[in-house]
Amino acid sequence: MTTTVSSNPLLRRSQAAPVEEKPYARFGLTHNPFPDPPTIAPGSDDPRRSGEIYCAELRVSEQADFERLLIPHAERSEEPRPMAVLMDLATRRGRGIGKTAFLIHQQRRIMSDLGDQLTGGMYVLLSAHIMPEGGGRTRKFWQFTRLITHSLNNWLCIAWAVWRLRAFSERICEEVLAQIDPRDPGPTLGNDQWLAQQDVNVMFDLNPAVERILIQAGMREEVARSLAYDGHTPDAWRQRYLNQQSDYRWRNEGGRLVFDDLVRLFQAAGFNRALLLVDDVEKIVVPQNRQERVAFVDDLRRFFVDGPFQSVYARFYGLLLTIHPQIQQLWTPYWKAAGLDRVCPISGGAVQEYTIDFHPLEAREAAVPLVMTYLDYFRTADDQKGQLCPFDQESVVEALRLSGGVPGPMLPLLRLAMDRAVREGWETISDDQIRAIYESTIPIEPSDEEEWEPLLPTQVDLSERG
Repeated sequence: MTTTVSSNPLLRRSQAAPVEEKPYARFGLTHNPFPDPPTIAPGSDDPRRSGEIYCAELRVSEQADFERLLIPHAERSEEPRPMAVLMDLATRRGRGIGKTAFLIHQQRRIMSDLGDQLTGGMYVLLSAHIMPEGGGRTRKFWQFTRLITHSLNNWLCIAWAVWRLRAFSERICEEVLAQIDPRDPGPTLGNDQWLAQQDVNVMFDLNPAVERILIQAGMREEVARSLAYDGHTPDAWRQRYLNQQSDYRWRNEGGRLVFDDLVRLFQAAGFNRALLLVDDVEKIVVPQNRQERVAFVDDLRRFFVDGPFQSVYARFYGLLLTIHPQIQQLWTPYWKAAGLDRVCPISGGAVQEYTIDFHPLEAREAAVPLVMTYLDYFRTADDQKGQLCPFDQESVVEALRLSGGVPGPMLPLLRLAMDRAVREGWETISDDQIRAIYESTIPIEPSDEEEWEPLLPTQVDLSERG
């Protein structure tokens, strides 16, 4: 069937690009393996940007610290910390060292089996990666609370809890439960149509049973009903409940939702702990004035440490805050004034007991495994995996050395080298070629000496009116 192309500009459609020979095929690759830009975008369809490509061997000691500080385990005598810090030590401002990829990797490890392997089968865990919004949109604690809720929903923590409650409800027979994939119950337990095909009365039996469980667990009726009927599908709960809440309600009831209601949901579903992995904390701290910093750290203590909330009673949430030295300097006086230095010091002699240090990578040790992880993902043949072609060892070591041991600037440098190799017909990429490309495209970074000055408190906060 022939497609007619209209001459009317109003009806113009994009045309399919002509099929060309894959330019990277002569290197045994399907695509240029390196991302552009070199930032992680969770949920991206591109594995180079989604965090799917990850070299775990580069951060073995940091991963061990993560588990020691935050993961409960029957063989460890010390309890996990209520709070811990991931300190980005690449620069004073912290960019491109791989902390986001690390956090998403840990989140996925936990959610892959709900913490079974990490805890030796003793505990059931959840985890969400939390990325604050820039431009001051997460500078207040109620905004942070809203972000936590959306993140728990987006990362399927809430859906997992509702799926488990459906299985616990005794409204689904054993023969049907036996058909459910325990690693991925969404297509079955989270699918009302599938359940109906198995003769499960979802609307008038299953959902009311889940609602009763939640109310008996102490949850408010309004929240219990919304979760029982829509919580199994993140999009539905977002549209029908979360997006209907006004800023006024978030300011006044957001804390109760996250630190009482949702904790009761998770506990009713048999979870012991949820880890909140907060990235880019500077997006919270830098836009705050002094008054807002005081209020924010006071609320951190109240909701996570000693306030009258179910999360505090059960020590349910574990909080990991990702900062760098500039934020450490800005936040320390307020942190100490709130007494949080006794819970999780961010400065002083005891800081190492609560901190995961993220140092730049050693080029000689890290360059080859890091680059090979990206290359192997896009190899066209299995027998070519484990090779650096078209690079040699010195070229990738030089790329990481020139980047200061930070993967962020290294990856686009390698991408440019791959593009040049294709365009100019290079057979291999040497360290001389890496240096030449680097010298012609040196990025301009903000000066580390430039200081962020704390903002003065506003005389009137118009955002709190109405």
